[in-house]
Amino acid sequence: MRAAQLAVFNDDLWHLWLDLHIMLGLIRQLPEEGVRRARLIRCGSEAIDIYGENTANISATRERLAVELKQPATKSDLNTVAIGHAHLDTAWLWPVREGKRKAERTFASQCALLEQYPDYLFGASQPHQYEYVRDRKPELYGRVKNWVKEGRWEPLGGMYVEADCNLISGESMVRQLLYGKRFFLDEFGIDVKHLWLPDVFGYSAALPQILRRAGIEYFVTTKISWNQFNEFPHKTFVWRGIDGSEVLVHFPPENNYNSMLDADYLIPGRDTFPEKDRVDVFLSSYGVGDGGGGPKAENVEYGRRMADLEGAPKVRFGKVADFFNELEAYRDKLERWNGELYLELHRGTLTTQARTKRGNRKLEYRLQAVEMLYTMLPLDAYPADQLRTAWKTLLINQFHDILPGSSITETYRVTLEEYASIHATCAELETAALAKLGTEGTNAITLFNPLSERFAGAIELPNEMNAVSVIDHSGIVVPSQQIAGKTWIHVDLPPLSLTTLKLIEGEAQASNTLDTLVLENDLIRYEFNHDGQLIHAVDRVTGWNAIPPDESGNRLLLFADRPNDWDAWDIDQFYETNLLGEAKCISIESLGSGAVGSGLRLIFEWKNSRIEQDIFLFNSSPELRFVTRVDWHENHCMLRVNFPVNVISDRAAFDIQYGHVYRPTHRNTSWDSARFESAGHRYADLSDNDRGAALLNDCKYGYGVHDNVISLNLLRSPSYPDPDADRGEHDFTYSFYPHPKDLIRSDVIETAARLNQPPLVFPGVQATENRMPFQLAGEGLALTTVKRSEDGGEWILRVVETRGCHSNAILSSTNPNDLLFETDLIERPIGDANAATISFSMKPFEIRTFAVR
Repeated sequence: MRAAQLAVFNDDLWHLWLDLHIMLGLIRQLPEEGVRRARLIRCGSEAIDIYGENTANISATRERLAVELKQPATKSDLNTVAIGHAHLDTAWLWPVREGKRKAERTFASQCALLEQYPDYLFGASQPHQYEYVRDRKPELYGRVKNWVKEGRWEPLGGMYVEADCNLISGESMVRQLLYGKRFFLDEFGIDVKHLWLPDVFGYSAALPQILRRAGIEYFVTTKISWNQFNEFPHKTFVWRGIDGSEVLVHFPPENNYNSMLDADYLIPGRDTFPEKDRVDVFLSSYGVGDGGGGPKAENVEYGRRMADLEGAPKVRFGKVADFFNELEAYRDKLERWNGELYLELHRGTLTTQARTKRGNRKLEYRLQAVEMLYTMLPLDAYPADQLRTAWKTLLINQFHDILPGSSITETYRVTLEEYASIHATCAELETAALAKLGTEGTNAITLFNPLSERFAGAIELPNEMNAVSVIDHSGIVVPSQQIAGKTWIHVDLPPLSLTTLKLIEGEAQASNTLDTLVLENDLIRYEFNHDGQLIHAVDRVTGWNAIPPDESGNRLLLFADRPNDWDAWDIDQFYETNLLGEAKCISIESLGSGAVGSGLRLIFEWKNSRIEQDIFLFNSSPELRFVTRVDWHENHCMLRVNFPVNVISDRAAFDIQYGHVYRPTHRNTSWDSARFESAGHRYADLSDNDRGAALLNDCKYGYGVHDNVISLNLLRSPSYPDPDADRGEHDFTYSFYPHPKDLIRSDVIETAARLNQPPLVFPGVQATENRMPFQLAGEGLALTTVKRSEDGGEWILRVVETRGCHSNAILSSTNPNDLLFETDLIERPIGDANAATISFSMKPFEIRTFAVR
């Protein structure tokens, strides 16, 4: 520091400035021809004359202003419940470690403001940040706890962090709420009933049910007001999800989570509030945000001045919980919105930072598989602390500026390191579990199928097990084959079980060389051209060709990708007219055929980048799998793969959390056109009543389906805020899957599950236990999660209906002394203890959770 200046703060002059700020805001916002505005202008002019640039006249000046600033609001004007808030991005233009320090500073400054203003109320979300302050600044955290106890500090939200809601799995949504809500319950005794996600880039249609089953009835966001083309018609409404569950939603009509709580924010909010004809109150979230901070003293002063002011809504400091209690009285007067809350913006976040998205998907499934593995052991052997730590690390990285790809380089360096650490934890836990569930067996390999249906398909053995033959427990030889230097075997594994295979002398069958561009089995025949494009996909039973005449699939297309704004965030629709070209196929090599399947290796180039694909058709399935490696070195370029389907349908199905949604394939309206890029998890399916095809993937999310073409966004290359985003090496898999019948009557959902959750492979282990102690029976049902309860005394089982149909379930424990009872997602009992086997019905897309004691 070279110099410093000292100043004397003139409190009277500051209050005069606050008065003038409010008056000028009224003048700017009120109708030009109105009486109120004219009198405010005259009052202000006279006050300036009184002041005369002499601070001795401050009191007289304020007295003149008070004549107008004390005029009361009209009886019919709206009420505003104002909650102080500091929107604090866990990471964005700073890494997570700095987000934690921002939380310290924000909490400290807000404690000071609460001391200064006895009527002030503050709310903060994200238990992750509370945990950090608790562990690093216990004295500060003690002050926070006191303010919560006094009712002046409100815990907001319910999720562990303000997580993305397009990309994370259904189970991740559950864990966000489980760890978030339980933290507030354990620390403060408060059961938060609302979800606070003001800045997330769209909201899945699965969310209402997950919220309701976690004890959350209300939802606050502002982000949908950012829509690019269509103004969302409601600010206060009832939102209905895919299963029929409903939550009451409020969008603060200022369209901002960083309001200043003055006339320039509140009056436009009031005037544009669509429900003002029937609802008397709206919410204002005010304070400096994005990097934390929260309200300053002047914001509180603004609110005080606008408590009862003619021409403005009537402000009172209040809690979000109390606001929703008040809003409940209007529920029956509100409109309903069915399905997803799609944000017409930030569509690029479905693709940017592909390595992070891949890491998240892989870990979501691996952590669930490890949890299931430990259900074969006693409760007290369950590694609760390690798994909880791993889950929380994953959840932090699901923050809405990390997983979507809109943070800085350093953030992603740390994220990938943390992913590697979680994988290492999983490997250690798997080894420890198998040491108890089996014995060493040099000539053995054990497979764990975490799916609640049989896994019948091909798996790749570890590198150290190349060139081996395999038999099952009955001594029957398991089909095996050498493909591209790897040993593949075809297995048929029972659900939720361990299966041990034995290695014997001999080698896997060598692949027979193919001299054509045809891959075929008893079910289907695929043919490629010399450009690496798929030109035929003919069902060998019906003769139907899934690829339309004169069209081709597996088209690797490159587009210029320069959105108007928000580089990492956005894809603009005009990219479709900016096709740069198609990746050039420079090599086609046969991988041969044999007892497991057949394959081709294709190599493509585009400018500075190289794409290698091993394409497999296994003998037991029509799935055509594209195992893809990309060395990507482009700038502002987008790589997509397109598959036309020989089907006419006005809608396509997209996999989402615990279900699927249908979206139009046409662009009849501006609402349809705006959805040119949408979220899909494991598949998008285009079918008519008789047949169709799905495009599956193992780590991608950005789909576009227009007319009869399914397009999957593979890679982008923005330069802000991370100039290195996505450059480098990538591994991913997608599959083309023609099928008879429509989605619901096909096995697309099961095939997508097998692609994403293949068996865990444990070389050198002979299992002595082979079945999980819990079994589920029922059409279209999945036992997606089995874990120990957070309290430690029960097993928790999650059952999901996956097809959107009614079904009957039988859930059982192998221990006849066990008792099953239903819980909510926070693992609180909602039903009486029953027998070791229970039968129950499942509604379409229903999620039900049970405890086993």
